[in-house]
Amino acid sequence: MKSHADIEIVPAILRKTFEGVVLDWEKVRSVAAHIQIDVTDGIFAGDGTFRDIARLKQLPESQKIELHMMVQRPADYMEAVIDLLPARCIFHIESFAGGEDLESQYEMLRNRTSGTELGVAINPDSPSQYLEEYLHVTDYVLFMGYNPGFAGQVVNPIVFSKIGQFRGKHPDIPIAVDGHVGFDTVEDYAKAGARILYSNSAIFKSGDPRENIQQLKLKAQSAVLK
Repeated sequence: MKSHADIEIVPAILRKTFEGVVLDWEKVRSVAAHIQIDVTDGIFAGDGTFRDIARLKQLPESQKIELHMMVQRPADYMEAVIDLLPARCIFHIESFAGGEDLESQYEMLRNRTSGTELGVAINPDSPSQYLEEYLHVTDYVLFMGYNPGFAGQVVNPIVFSKIGQFRGKHPDIPIAVDGHVGFDTVEDYAKAGARILYSNSAIFKSGDPRENIQQLKLKAQSAVLK
């Protein structure tokens, strides 16, 4: 994980087919250190994306993969994650509300995926205090700017204060953010304390995705230095 002063803009791929994943992957893999692939099951979030995690091994430079697992039953995906050995993997704290044990699942991942950084994501309506008892099994936290599943939603403004409060309490834990990270929000997210910023629409919707990544990073870095 990078220094807290560094900004990383991570392209986020949200596709229903492997062909769609490959299309976006090829647009950014030459310039991105990590590339997030969103996995939604149509139950916990969204209406379902490409979920054949094993097939992601076919991607060139697949070691750059970061999985964002927006799924109702995390245990059903653990073996596939372990087999893939992604650079990073995130599950949502809300996914474990039905009785599944986040701590034991993450400790199992830690033991079997050495080198994979593990994050915990939290939705804007969930109290940040929910994160506290799991910080010892995670490498970073991800705050959602809106409820997950669909790109392009309006940011819930509460996320900025939640990031700032968490940063004040835990200055040594890297903070990521996902949810309408665009040219109109990236500076506010960076000012609040996010250093890993995931973006889909602002990167892929129009223009050159590689240039979009660079411009987002420049805006975020400028905000941190002000």
